[in-house]
Amino acid sequence: MITCAALAVAFAAAPVVSPVAAYAVSNETQTQLNETQQRVEETTKAYEETQKNLEDLQKRIEENEAAIADIEAQLPALRAKAADAMRSQYKYRTTANTLLSVVLGTTSFDDAISTLAYMDQIQESSNQDIQRLNDVEAELEEKKAELTHAKAQTEEEQKRAAEALEEAQKLRSEAQAKAEREAAEELALLAGDTSAASGTGVDGGNASNTANQSGQTASTVVAGAVDWNMSRDEFIAEWTQRIDAYLSGSPLAGYGSVFAAAAWDNGVDPRWSPAIACTESSMGAYCFRDYNAWGWMTSRQFGSWEESITAHVAFLAKNYGATLTPKAAQTYCPPTWQHWYNTVGGQMNLI
Repeated sequence: MITCAALAVAFAAAPVVSPVAAYAVSNETQTQLNETQQRVEETTKAYEETQKNLEDLQKRIEENEAAIADIEAQLPALRAKAADAMRSQYKYRTTANTLLSVVLGTTSFDDAISTLAYMDQIQESSNQDIQRLNDVEAELEEKKAELTHAKAQTEEEQKRAAEALEEAQKLRSEAQAKAEREAAEELALLAGDTSAASGTGVDGGNASNTANQSGQTASTVVAGAVDWNMSRDEFIAEWTQRIDAYLSGSPLAGYGSVFAAAAWDNGVDPRWSPAIACTESSMGAYCFRDYNAWGWMTSRQFGSWEESITAHVAFLAKNYGATLTPKAAQTYCPPTWQHWYNTVGGQMNLI
């Protein structure tokens, strides 16, 4: 594996190709990035909720289909009983006078009551069979119509949520493009500047920092702007694979998904934190504190890589914006910010 220190020398000697692609130069643009990122997060959540509702509804439909199948299985027998009942009722009506004669011809009042009660039972039984068929058929139609309507309504809600997410992602991309143009202009203004910035920096005193050469100019090209026009799951899947490949064989190997998820949740370039880890600690090989691969002079103590990765990405988002810029380099590593900028940017190109 090529060490980060060796790569730092290689990138420092590389010729300038074009201005760096970076975000968040002006406060106005950073505000747009923050607002559009929040909108993407909100619309993504709304879309995921409609997707879950649709999946839950589909399960209910499948369960309902089993109930419908059971009802449909009962229908032939119910229809046969209802047909018999209707025939019985027809016969009852056509022989009403005869039956009345039977009643009148009974030898006692009790016999007459018993005969009438028997006739009523026959009639009631027929009515129940017919009503049972009507009720079952009505239940069948209601079950079919209810969830069909609910599914159509949920699909419409999902469509609107998808359109809102698409619009939010479009606005996020436009803000990103604007920030990249501003960053290119910023870098052009700094051409030839070899002076150190003020302050000790976030990584002040980190002996494992490989970007420690002074007298350079910021010139490294960061290629391949991050595509935010995808779902959270798609974003994490893509960047997990790329970051895991980059960190392979290091103490940070296998944590690509943590970097990717934190990047999405904070609207940060997913390459940035891993690239800093390479520059400051050779991907976690030389940490001055447990689970701190970024030369990060913070009082916080970390108990796992998951905890520290998530915290560092959030720290970058809050204090530096969306990705590497000259201003970010000047703040993170003031004494040799140009070398730090070139080294981190070169590492980002590898991811």
